[in-house]
Amino acid sequence: MTLAPVKILHISDAHLGRAQYQLQAREEDYYRALEDAVRLGRGADAVLITGDLFDSRRPPVRSVVRFVEAVREIGVPIYVVGGNHDFSYVRYRAEAGDCQAQRCGPHDTVLSLLDRLGVIRLLCWEAADAGGVHVFGACATPRAYAGEYKRALQKAPPNCVLAIHQAIEGVRARYPAEADEYTMPAEVFRGVRYLHIAAGHVHDHMLTHPVGAVWAGSLELWDAGEFETWNYAGRFERVQSAAQKGAVLLDIAGRGVSVKSIPLPARRPMYRLRLFVRDREDLLRAIDESVRAFDRDGAVIRIEIWGAPDGGVRAGQIASAFSRALYVDAVYKSAPRREPGARGGAAYEELWRLVRERLGGYAETVIKAMELLRDGNREGAYRLIMRALYEQRA
Repeated sequence: MTLAPVKILHISDAHLGRAQYQLQAREEDYYRALEDAVRLGRGADAVLITGDLFDSRRPPVRSVVRFVEAVREIGVPIYVVGGNHDFSYVRYRAEAGDCQAQRCGPHDTVLSLLDRLGVIRLLCWEAADAGGVHVFGACATPRAYAGEYKRALQKAPPNCVLAIHQAIEGVRARYPAEADEYTMPAEVFRGVRYLHIAAGHVHDHMLTHPVGAVWAGSLELWDAGEFETWNYAGRFERVQSAAQKGAVLLDIAGRGVSVKSIPLPARRPMYRLRLFVRDREDLLRAIDESVRAFDRDGAVIRIEIWGAPDGGVRAGQIASAFSRALYVDAVYKSAPRREPGARGGAAYEELWRLVRERLGGYAETVIKAMELLRDGNREGAYRLIMRALYEQRA
């Protein structure tokens, strides 16, 4: 069968409502990135959003309003797949039963409301005709239900575009950096007659997998792992560029699909500075050079100090040396190991004693999770806690 020419703009992981580092300005960056991406869809026949449109299952009203404002004049259908941030698959499955028996997806969520209002078309285990090419949506599903997921994919019409929100085994990404509970084995796609897999969940732009999947990636930088990264050891050396963000244009004609990257411009400078220092004097020199090189208007800066104790230079003092940056987060990564109680006197010692008394072996895990939360990495903190719980049960 020869397919009619169709252009679909594929975007993903907008995470609307996410205030990285609790900064309103960063929340605004996420809204503006979506507006830029959707604007690119005015020349397409449809827009496809492969999950995590919102950062939480109950997003703030302003997030929903900003999304509606961004898409109200686009004039083409908008197809959306539910991501793991958009709804709870396990909760829905417990209430609705097997996906084969009922329409399985994020009902009673903001996505379903937007679907009922006609703003989007929510696709969960069903297909829509996007002007001659079918798009089949498969909402985010934990790996534990891989068998069920594979059976549900058999409902997809032949030569369709599969829209999924999953990582796939074998993919190497900055985020998620390791296999998580939404990483599916490649085997689940065997025997499904699809034309292309438009994927979400992995935040790397234009990452591919041999099964035929292409990830659009997130629309904004997610955590320090994606920041422009510089190492300091007497002088600064750039070791990583900031992760590219963008949309993907699918041009479907005949029996083939051509894939084109459409980059999005960076919103603001985002730096990760790793300072490898020997002593207090070395640290002070590194801070001084950091300010001269990276203190720019609106910058977000993550400073990691390796190799020396604080020497009386507190993280807050380091941050205060920057006058133009929007936000500076300084952390000591390799100070000599010591009991946290030694840092803060009797009150801190009592707090730490209570944490260990209540949590036992989980205390260190909780502290690490709190560090991830400070980095804005809620997903990493969640995985760390869940892994600890599963290991304990085992």
